[in-house]
Amino acid sequence: MTKILPEEKDIHAGHRARVIESYSKIELSDLSPHQVLEYILFYVFPRGDVNPLAHRLLEKYGTIQNVLDANEHSLKEVYGINERSAKMLVGIIKIFDYYMNSKMSKKTKISGWNEIYDTCESLVRFQTREVLYIIALDASFRVINQRKLGTGTCAQVISSPNSICDFINETKAAFIILTHNHPGGVCKPSVIDINTNKKFKDIVKIMNAQFIDHIIVASDGIFSIEFNKKVRSFINTEDVRQIAEICSKSGK
Repeated sequence: MTKILPEEKDIHAGHRARVIESYSKIELSDLSPHQVLEYILFYVFPRGDVNPLAHRLLEKYGTIQNVLDANEHSLKEVYGINERSAKMLVGIIKIFDYYMNSKMSKKTKISGWNEIYDTCESLVRFQTREVLYIIALDASFRVINQRKLGTGTCAQVISSPNSICDFINETKAAFIILTHNHPGGVCKPSVIDINTNKKFKDIVKIMNAQFIDHIIVASDGIFSIEFNKKVRSFINTEDVRQIAEICSKSGK
């Protein structure tokens, strides 16, 4: 059970039941950050009022993303978080990754570029470290499988091409897509990214598959190396909200 500071007791009597009932009827996007985090904490703490804890976590980390990206040691510094609950919070992202990979494992037919971008975004956008994924499609443009080739820079991963060849052999892929992320950065490719992409295309060609694109996903959007341009922009709604608040306070 989550710990409550003395001054926090009895402030939210019956709050948990009311929140579960009301939140189940609306979209999470309609809630404030502390309300969404409170809802997440219900799955970590089966009993008790987690509203004060949600406020304490946001006070320390600023955003829900930062809370879920925090490590166990850091989380345990927050009053109310013990070793078990820290592990549970860290595990939420692992569950999300497993869900997305499982969903991607189904044979989904790609019918346009936007679906390619959606697929790549779902795999790597919210990863906190740079990861490289390979996606295999059959001759009918159905997703056969996807695999994480490694964590680190693309140059580090591509230095060992055996895993790429094995993947193409196993899946009998007709088409290949590559995607990686720039955590906390922009989606503009580096010189290393471009050079690595050329090596990757050579490997795919040797394996008698057709290379479609290498997609870079970052906090600002998505970049296609094949088209050499930014193909999708992301709007950070939290940044927009904060800017709007600053402008309203300054009278602009």
